[in-house]
Amino acid sequence: MVALVEQPPAVQKKTRIVFIDIGRGLGALLVFYSHIAHPWVIAKGENAPYVSFIEALTSDPMHMSKQGIGQIAVPFFFLVSGFVVTPIALRQGQARFALNRFIRVYAPMLFVVLLTALLLVVNLHPPSTGQSQELTPLTILTNTTLINYLIYPQIVLVPVAWTMIVEVIFYLLLMAMLPLLRRWVWLAIAVELTFIFVVMMSRSQLGPSYSLFGVNVSYLPVMVIGQIIWATTSKKIPLWTGALYGAVAWSLYVLADIINVGRIDDSYNLSMAFAVLCFLMGMFAEPKLKQRKFWTLVSERSYSIYLLHMLVSFVLLQLLRPLMPLPLALLIVIPAVFGVVELSYRFVERPSHTLARKLSHRSKPAPIKVSGEITIEIPRVDERPLAPARRPVSPPPRPDGSATDGSVQGSLLDAPGTGSRPAPKPRPQPRNDEQHTAIIKPVTVPRPPRETREPREPREQEQDRIAEPRVRRPAPRRRSSAPLELQHHSDQEDHGQRGDHDDLPRHGSSFRRTPR
Repeated sequence: MVALVEQPPAVQKKTRIVFIDIGRGLGALLVFYSHIAHPWVIAKGENAPYVSFIEALTSDPMHMSKQGIGQIAVPFFFLVSGFVVTPIALRQGQARFALNRFIRVYAPMLFVVLLTALLLVVNLHPPSTGQSQELTPLTILTNTTLINYLIYPQIVLVPVAWTMIVEVIFYLLLMAMLPLLRRWVWLAIAVELTFIFVVMMSRSQLGPSYSLFGVNVSYLPVMVIGQIIWATTSKKIPLWTGALYGAVAWSLYVLADIINVGRIDDSYNLSMAFAVLCFLMGMFAEPKLKQRKFWTLVSERSYSIYLLHMLVSFVLLQLLRPLMPLPLALLIVIPAVFGVVELSYRFVERPSHTLARKLSHRSKPAPIKVSGEITIEIPRVDERPLAPARRPVSPPPRPDGSATDGSVQGSLLDAPGTGSRPAPKPRPQPRNDEQHTAIIKPVTVPRPPRETREPREPREQEQDRIAEPRVRRPAPRRRSSAPLELQHHSDQEDHGQRGDHDDLPRHGSSFRRTPR
């Protein structure tokens, strides 16, 4: 009688870092909400009690009433960049990393800039920061490459793209630090912090364009904090060094607020602190988080959501608001925004990811195909193949009918003139140190006759089949935890605002238990 034991369900293996997917998805949705609530509903004096209720619970108590609760998403995106992009750059190298980032950043950016220019041409008034939106081939080029944020006076066609120039500056700094990062991570981070401090303190010494550069550099300490978290959890630097560097980076970010480097209110430090707290909580909760399709889809489209939400929603609200109330207009605008985002992701962003991976992938050498026989140098032992064993043949009887014995038969075979072949002359055996080039030929060894085989004894498994079957005890059910090395999807290798797997940090090893 066989006992059936129910096996425990297999734990689903995660292929993505779940807390990064959730953070990116929530961050993109919070930015979407804040740009609807503040620049449109509150700034235009719309009557929306539901927006006032949400603001009273979120933005007002956290002193973010000027920019909204979505302000927390920006430092979270920067933390993800420092944590994720640093090991990618180390793995890819300078040339491959530069090509990969260039395509991923600028292909969707070109699409959004061209769409904004089209709306300006047809006079549909896309969102503006209050700065000039002069439309020329040069301004299209500078806005696509994000250099417009470093040129005074600024001409801004896409208001939300200011975070992207911070990303590009971090990528350039990271590529410059790669030789140092490969050998001394602690020294590279120290050089980065020194660079940030020098630029911030000298921002007003070299003209307005350099001052704009200093404003963008003042956000780099958040990315360096993400980099420090990666270096500490991956055992690149000791814990005390990571804590010291984290305190210095935090101080530099607060210093930018004290000396007023491009800050418009006093909510930057609190939003950065809350983003760091959420990031660390997500890291420690990662072993218990389950991968969900919804967060994966939103995370992969977070870059398109970030770039397109304000452009599409503001243009549609301008067209629909005079004709219908705000709640009904929002019911039309929100699905339209996600429809345009899906088109951008499928036909612009995802193809750019594929192209970036293809062009920046390290080519493998093609296998060498050899046809015919291969000759190698081997010691010559015997040139003749092994002959199969033959059964002894009895000698033919004599003409007189008498039997023959071995001695007579031997004399008949050796006697000349009897028609038998002469005995072959023995070949000289080569010396052991003699070497030559020989052709490898297959050697077939004959199998012994069936009647000479010894009956094999039944194996232990076959003996067990005869006996009563064993009862399998269920294995102890283990608690699900994050695998040591997650095989990440390629769309997760970008920073928090972009969907971008094959090169993510193996952060699962950061949670290994140390023996006591």
